[in-house]
Amino acid sequence: MSWNGPLNKIDDFRYEIPSSYKGKSNNLKMKTSAVIYADNSMIPSIRADDAPEQTANSAMLPGIVGKALAMPDIHWGYGFPIGGVVATDSDEGVISPGGVGFDINCLIGESQILHEHGYILKIKDFEDEWQKNNIKCANFGKKIANTKINAFMKSKTKKNIYEIITESGKKITATEDHPFYTSNGMVRLKNIKENDMIAILPFKGIKFSKPDENVILTKNDILNLPLNKNFKQTIDELNKRNLLPLKTNNEKLPYLLKLIGYILGDGTIFFSKNKETIWLYGDQQDLEDIRSDIDKLGFKVSKVYSRKRKHKIKTMYDTVKFERIEYSIKTTSSSLASLLMALGAPIGNKCSKEYFIPKWILNLELWQKRLFLASLFGAELSSPSTVTKRGYNFYSPVLSMNKQANLLKNGYIFLKQIKKILKEMGVKSSIIKERKEYVNKEGFITYKLRLLINSDIDNLIRLWSKIGFEYNKKRSYLANMAVQYLQLKKKVLNERIKTEISAKKIKKSGKNIQQIYEKLKSNYINKRFIERSVYEERKTKPRIAYNFPKFNKFVEKRTTGLNNSGLIWDKLDKKILVKSDRNVYDFNVADRHHNFIANNFVVSNCGVRLVRTNLHIDNLNENIIRDLVDEMFKNVPSGLGSKAKIRLSIKELDDVLERGALSPVEKGYGWEEDVKYLEENGCLKNADISMVSDKAKQRGMSQVGSLGAGNHFLEIQKVSKIYDSEAAKAFGIKEEGQITVMIHTGSRGFGHQVCTDHLRVLEQAVKKYNIWLPDRQLACAPIKSNEGQAYLNAMACAANFAWANRQLIVHWVRESFEKILNDNAKNMDMSIIYDICHNIAKLEEHIIDGKKRKAYVHRKGATRAFGPDKPEIPLKYQNIGQPVIIPGDMGTESYLLKGTKEAEETFGSTCHGAGRVLSRHEATRKWRGENVVRELKNRGIYVHPASFKVAAEEAPGAYKDIRMVVNITHGAGISKKVVKLTPLGVVKG
Repeated sequence: MSWNGPLNKIDDFRYEIPSSYKGKSNNLKMKTSAVIYADNSMIPSIRADDAPEQTANSAMLPGIVGKALAMPDIHWGYGFPIGGVVATDSDEGVISPGGVGFDINCLIGESQILHEHGYILKIKDFEDEWQKNNIKCANFGKKIANTKINAFMKSKTKKNIYEIITESGKKITATEDHPFYTSNGMVRLKNIKENDMIAILPFKGIKFSKPDENVILTKNDILNLPLNKNFKQTIDELNKRNLLPLKTNNEKLPYLLKLIGYILGDGTIFFSKNKETIWLYGDQQDLEDIRSDIDKLGFKVSKVYSRKRKHKIKTMYDTVKFERIEYSIKTTSSSLASLLMALGAPIGNKCSKEYFIPKWILNLELWQKRLFLASLFGAELSSPSTVTKRGYNFYSPVLSMNKQANLLKNGYIFLKQIKKILKEMGVKSSIIKERKEYVNKEGFITYKLRLLINSDIDNLIRLWSKIGFEYNKKRSYLANMAVQYLQLKKKVLNERIKTEISAKKIKKSGKNIQQIYEKLKSNYINKRFIERSVYEERKTKPRIAYNFPKFNKFVEKRTTGLNNSGLIWDKLDKKILVKSDRNVYDFNVADRHHNFIANNFVVSNCGVRLVRTNLHIDNLNENIIRDLVDEMFKNVPSGLGSKAKIRLSIKELDDVLERGALSPVEKGYGWEEDVKYLEENGCLKNADISMVSDKAKQRGMSQVGSLGAGNHFLEIQKVSKIYDSEAAKAFGIKEEGQITVMIHTGSRGFGHQVCTDHLRVLEQAVKKYNIWLPDRQLACAPIKSNEGQAYLNAMACAANFAWANRQLIVHWVRESFEKILNDNAKNMDMSIIYDICHNIAKLEEHIIDGKKRKAYVHRKGATRAFGPDKPEIPLKYQNIGQPVIIPGDMGTESYLLKGTKEAEETFGSTCHGAGRVLSRHEATRKWRGENVVRELKNRGIYVHPASFKVAAEEAPGAYKDIRMVVNITHGAGISKKVVKLTPLGVVKG
């Protein structure tokens, strides 16, 4: 992937994409030109990906003022490039999360997503119609639920991509940072290891096929019903609900199919005295699901009724008496009852009525037939259960129906229709001869007809994984458990069959039993099995091993923590690195559990601070630096998924979100003067906690006060060169060799969640306000709109979280120095030089087109760099300009710069770091973490990484040369060099 658009040289440090450029895939016009800060040597690497295209796209945003900008550390991002800066008018402009900082963790396009209607569809095929679809998600510990899709995301990635294969053969391919639900919670794929337990949903479903637009029903079919009534109101009601004419592609047809299927089992439609009633019976929760579907059809339905019933049934063998609580719902909608009757649902007592599966159902797509069948099975098919004594084998599932003697032929035809649909789905079955069952109230003898489903392993797996059960949580749960059990049982049986063949072959080569056993033994292959395979002729295939768990024990062990949700733990068998650099996809979903089902699996801002000391390199030696780094590593939680040392209550977290760094400082985590040297004094006042979801808060509660992973770090540095002594002195840097500490981290998963939560709203806002965009990843809303303000207020909470996070880390860094050096942090002058954000959008005043003007400046992977005399910067820096902190990689220098008046051309912005040139995947292929750590140690830099893999990913060679980046901003005049800082010791998350 390379970019070949126009890039015209302005001077040695600036290149322009002219406003005449129309972009790759759209005809929208750039509203202004775009400027990329770079020199000639950097242009090939900048053209290497689509980041310039993203810069041009950002120039098409409504209300953009000035030019669209990109700093020298530009590289591809979500929507905006990383290193991008855009300002939008405070009244007429928009706000966009993509311009603040957001990333997606993705699946490959072939990943099969489980839809609400039980079919599977490749994630890439959702692109055009995702807004109309609901998909399955896991309500952990309770059930599998349906969720709306907030946003569909597609992007090109250079991240590591892995294929994982589980013990039962489930496969999925995803980027390294895609979260999967494991026995340790949601864990990113890169941190999941072989033998880890991953939650899966064994139900697979039927592949989607697009229905034709065939007419099933018209108003004439309603008018021809044999009912003595005026159908005008019925037809009006059905028209109002978009149910006439009813076609095979009607979005409400799936709910009708399920309803008809269930009525054929545990439902009844009565017509009496011009009153129509539909009664449905079942378990309480299942009836709630039916109520929800009837509501989606647009009809009213009662609450769930319950009553204790005494039953007395006279069978051919005895009179059976029992009591139970009966749950039911009803709807008295005349139009719904008439619709169901016209569609072929039987009226009254089904035992004494002739009915068939309507021809129109038989002609539907397979996934639509599955909905009908699974709902009927939810009412009438026997539950999955094992043969009592053994516990390894399952009884044949039975579908029963009762018919009076004169309707036996009709019953057999109906069951043959079921058998035919089952065969289409690869499921074998047979019909058993009827038997006399009981005498009904009218004195008629009733016969039971049964359809028996073959009980061989593959047949049962197809039945329960492709068809399953609708409207019956208990049977659906057991079916999922049975599918997983049978798949593992099949795997072991196949292993034993292959072993038997291998044992006989090896025996012929002259090996004895012990030698054969040593070669072929496994958990399910013992010496006795080898002996029987060699010396005894089995009349049948090998049976399951005696130590293979019985079904009930298997379920008990594999559902710990998952309860009866339908999920089950599957063991990761293999994890394989595959080719990256391809399109990947993701969803943001509405459900508060934030997950969805893909290939059976359950899948779900930052800144920098510089602290000075009065220590000199002569005060430290190699051992002290090592001890300081190790103590910081111990004191500050780091690494992917790291959790803080302190756990806040919701009330305490809300205080952090509202007041930022002030909150921990007032609790003793810092000094009173600390907040004076933080951008915005460590708090955005427009924060509104009501705009933050519970999910985001749950993530934040465990992460505030932690470093995180990736390029986040703590670094002990020495001042190796002073370029501007006046500015350095103002910043507290007195001499070369002085020791500083740099902290780079942000709002962790909390900020990402906040952004995720607001994507759906902003996706909808694009349509609501008729905003045309070149890339849907630029999703935005007018700044003055409710949606825009809601996002700004939530983003302010994320910024406040980040400031508080870095404040806690500063406190623990000071404690680490105090412990190792046996001195007081105040005595060591461990004061904050400054703290700046990298990913944020704020209302600022700038000179734009020669006039002072307020605008919302989006800085994504860019840093504020205000010049002298700006009231927003600390008083002691007013004559110098704002300190600008530019971190390098862990093997090269970092820089302390100052903002300039010339930076008005960039809305007071400059670069934020080196910028990657290699993906994490490419880095781990090129370097070994152990070697990286060793080489840096040889250069006098002690590194304590969270893992060697992180060390490889963050190898110095994976980044642009920070000197080139800083020289460009210095040469362009948008920030000036003050001090160079060289690393001595690094904590890498």
